[in-house]
Amino acid sequence: MFGLKATILCIDDHRNGLIGRKMLLEENGYEVLEATGGDEGLKLFRSHSVDAVVLDYQMPGMNGDVVAVKMKRVKAHVPIMLLSAYGPLPQNKLKAVDTFLSKSQPPNILLSTLQSLLDSRSKPFFSRWLDHWRVRNESVMH
Repeated sequence: MFGLKATILCIDDHRNGLIGRKMLLEENGYEVLEATGGDEGLKLFRSHSVDAVVLDYQMPGMNGDVVAVKMKRVKAHVPIMLLSAYGPLPQNKLKAVDTFLSKSQPPNILLSTLQSLLDSRSKPFFSRWLDHWRVRNESVMH
């Protein structure tokens, strides 16, 4: 990202999880905004430039899937990672998120998944399309 730190919005109603994730992300070079609920998270999302969102699923008032739908209506290009301590979620809960991770995954999985989301977002649409076209046509030409 040419020396610029990516800004990650973390939303989780469990303070310990939020603080732990913030520390992990900051130690790995990210700027972190934090919110302890959906409404607070949406306000930060609307008022700040955010490169990605790490969002808890189970929260009082508004679950993460509902927050994600509202975020995608405002800034559809911002990738959202949904986290849950509870097993796999039904597909209809994941429609507005870019990836889902269990909270039991080790920190390196969270970091590598987040980096993949940021990498795919930062590549312009045409470059992604051209890469896909080249790969598809190489197999046809050889």
